Parts: sequence; structure tokens; C-alpha cells
Amino acid sequence: MINLSDKDYVIGIQSNLHATFDTPQGKEVMKFLETIGSWYPNVYDSIETNDVVARDANRRLIGTIKTLLEQKADDIVLLAQQGG
Repeated sequence: MINLSDKDYVIGIQSNLHATFDTPQGKEVMKFLETIGSWYPNVYDSIETNDVVARDANRRLIGTIKTLLEQKADDIVLLAQQGG
């Protein structure tokens, strides 16, 4: 079970993510995810409801990964405790 209110758990997740994404190959994977996951809005994006929902989900996933990689564990725990 995911428990972002537990600092040790967050540190463990961050360690695993850094081991994956802080390598040259991991950086390429992140670029690929950003591209296929619509991280950067595109003026040609479809306005179909299902497409909008899918892009939002993709962006949230990428944003979560980036937050875990870039923020301090204490800040993530505080956000989780606040329901953010």
C-alpha cells in the first residue's frame, strides 16, 4: 500500500526513482514519457473528452514522478498529510 505520509517509505520510493531516472538511459526514458504522455501541451491536441481525460492522467503521472524526484521527502510527507 502506498503511504506517502511515511517518510521512510517516501525516501525508499525516491531512492528507487533516482536509481532509474538519474542515469543517461533514465533521462531518455523521461523524455520519451514526456513526449508520449502529453507533458507539454500541444495546440493540435484533440478536444475530445476521452483524449482530454487521458492527457490529464498522463500529466498527473509524470508530475507525480517529477515531484518525487525533485522535492524533499519532508515536503512530500507534509503534502500527503495535508491531503495534497
